[in-house]
Amino acid sequence: MIHKDHPRYESLKIRAKVVEAYKKGILADSGMIAHGRGEAFDYLLGEETTSNAKSAIKASAAALILAKNPVISVNGNTAALVPDEIVTLADILNAKVEINLFNRTPERVSVIEELLKEAGVKNIL
Repeated sequence: MIHKDHPRYESLKIRAKVVEAYKKGILADSGMIAHGRGEAFDYLLGEETTSNAKSAIKASAAALILAKNPVISVNGNTAALVPDEIVTLADILNAKVEINLFNRTPERVSVIEELLKEAGVKNIL
């Protein structure tokens, strides 16, 4: 059990979600590596969003808002860590959700599709 006042509490909670998602078949082993690599960059950057990243976020949001047929592309990590947020965004934008996996297997697609449906995603590609 991780104590809530631990300086890495949120990070360790997310890491536990990643491990659980791997055990359920949502993530490929490379998904765990990708998460760790991203965490390492967080440490190096002082866990702050850079100005370039903020600009990219704004440009992406604008593209989704202006799209006539918006599609949100998610991988296993995204589906495992923020399924409720995917539902909210898809509902706001009236967007479809695409399962886009580099290490694609029919089993992974199926388990991710089920996870997204349980979260409330209505239109999955």
